[in-house]
Amino acid sequence: MSGFERVQFQPGELLFNAGDPADKLYVVESGTVQMLDAKTRAPFANVGKGQSFGEAAILPGGIRSASAVAVDAVSCLVISGANLQEMLARQSPILLPLVETLLLQQSMHNALRRRS
Repeated sequence: MSGFERVQFQPGELLFNAGDPADKLYVVESGTVQMLDAKTRAPFANVGKGQSFGEAAILPGGIRSASAVAVDAVSCLVISGANLQEMLARQSPILLPLVETLLLQQSMHNALRRRS
């Protein structure tokens, strides 16, 4: 896939920390990534083959709201936020603003879910 790079992570390897700049979107090819709460570091989700995470990379100035760690050997396709924005804009002028709106809604939903 154009714009994507394949990266590997070892078991226990940190992909990013909560509070880091959100600059990449990840798509899991194999393995499992565990998402950790920003405050408690408690796991709240596992992401596996075919799933994506790090969507905040699409939003300009996005900040990671959780940490991500490889549970086992993980292979991901990774794309920078800038390349992803460019890819979406080439598809349709309305696509990027639509995706940004959906991501903001998802972010609010996730914040409410973590409070429960």
